[in-house]
Amino acid sequence: MNIKDGLKPTTSPRVIDLVAAAGVDVSPWAVSKKGPVKVPASNPAYCYEWAYTEPGKLVLLNLWWRDIQETESKVFTDTNLKDWAAQLRDSLQLTPEQRRAGVRRALKMDAAIAYAHENRLPVRVIVGEGEPRDLTDPDSPESSRMDLRVLDPEPWTVERYDPVSGAARIARGSFPKYVDQFDAESAAELLRRTVTGEVPVRNAKVRADALRRSEGCCEFCGKRGFQTIGGATYLETHHVLPLGEGGLDVVRNVAALCADDHRKAHHGEERDAMRIRLQAMLEKHYRR
Repeated sequence: MNIKDGLKPTTSPRVIDLVAAAGVDVSPWAVSKKGPVKVPASNPAYCYEWAYTEPGKLVLLNLWWRDIQETESKVFTDTNLKDWAAQLRDSLQLTPEQRRAGVRRALKMDAAIAYAHENRLPVRVIVGEGEPRDLTDPDSPESSRMDLRVLDPEPWTVERYDPVSGAARIARGSFPKYVDQFDAESAAELLRRTVTGEVPVRNAKVRADALRRSEGCCEFCGKRGFQTIGGATYLETHHVLPLGEGGLDVVRNVAALCADDHRKAHHGEERDAMRIRLQAMLEKHYRR
């Protein structure tokens, strides 16, 4: 079974219980503008929301199971709540009240994603299944129904977020302990490089494995990588035998180097000697 299949919900616990289990304070659910609420779990000011925030600690998002993607190296979902808000605002299928409520919830979820991204907060995810609203289908339900739901025990992160367009990628897992030059680049820059053919796409798992093997230290000089603003250790991944010379994009051919040694490995007068030494290091490591 893959990871996504294991996240498919089969039960229907109360939303308030999942929100509380995630670490979000649910005491406000007991009060409305009119006073105390008899059944806090049914408080419409909270139970229909798509996102919840515990300031300074975490963000909780409702995500559709069907929208989750899984590749060899990660589980993630790509979403854009600004775009969804615009679609809701322009929909002729909805009443004015439905449009206002949908737009407000979408923009609130967008703000929560932006807040988590800006502050590098962990994201908890309620994975849901049911009938999502389809604005292109006149027979679609008037409102989305998330009949089944489960709180993923693993944290997620907002891997990237564009504050202008609202495009976001939310990935399962904690913030990486180690990052390299490709993690540091923006999604737009990576796409430009891919489209123009300037730099072929690197396998993210290969890069991550090389960074973990280094334990945060340059595999040539031993110097520890610097700490990024987000708290991760930065090194640069380097193909010892370049891809252009027939080298493979495999962990046995990728070294983690400090920025200075990475430049030397490409442009320094000792680059050939560095290649021999790095190849010997990798061969020795994988003979164990």
